[in-house]
Amino acid sequence: MTAPTCPSLLRAAVPAARPRSSAALARSLGAAALAVSAAGCLVISPPEYEHPEKTAPVLTAVFPSPHIPVHIDPQDRSMDFRASVLSEDNGDPVQVALYIDYGKGSDGYPYRRIVSPTPMPFGAGTIAGGQRPITVKWGFSVDQLPTDGMTPERECHTITMVASHAFDSRRCNCPADPDDTSWLTWQVINCDPNEPTCPASCPAPDCEDSPCIFCDDPSLQDTCTSSGAAQEGSAGP
Repeated sequence: MTAPTCPSLLRAAVPAARPRSSAALARSLGAAALAVSAAGCLVISPPEYEHPEKTAPVLTAVFPSPHIPVHIDPQDRSMDFRASVLSEDNGDPVQVALYIDYGKGSDGYPYRRIVSPTPMPFGAGTIAGGQRPITVKWGFSVDQLPTDGMTPERECHTITMVASHAFDSRRCNCPADPDDTSWLTWQVINCDPNEPTCPASCPAPDCEDSPCIFCDDPSLQDTCTSSGAAQEGSAGP
């Protein structure tokens, strides 16, 4: 069987060398001959590329709309919160958590309840690969949604979806790097909208009269290291 024909580097070198001296011609032919492999084809090593730099995840809400308060149907036991994420992961999959009443926590925690951080099933991704879908389920029950009236109205709460490449259990399951995070917040109303006393909307959390605490608070290091991180469906200790 005849080997595939490769471009004749020797013939190509001759016309280019005609105006030159015989010494230049010899050098041109020698260089061309060295470029030809034993099989008669030019072998070029593939270029080496560096891995793209990791970027913070960017969340985009899909459902429900974060601009409309979400009333919880008393007949439902759970609800899906869906979004999409775009990031350059550089091998580290995005993880996602849900915080209930983020900023208005108790016992030094920055939230009242949590669905613990979970890696997304699609694994590490790239910006070139486009947005990836995220679904996190929150189970509603009397035990899980606070009803102690610490929020502006007893029925009013927020659910905040937080994405990061790493969470730190020593800091109350907050993102390990405050710059490597993105979040979405939904307003949740825990009552039947057909009931006369059920509010149609809720006021924003008040951080002036009652101080708020967030994941970038340095005190969380001591609070959560000594007491242990909050578990799924619970607040602080």
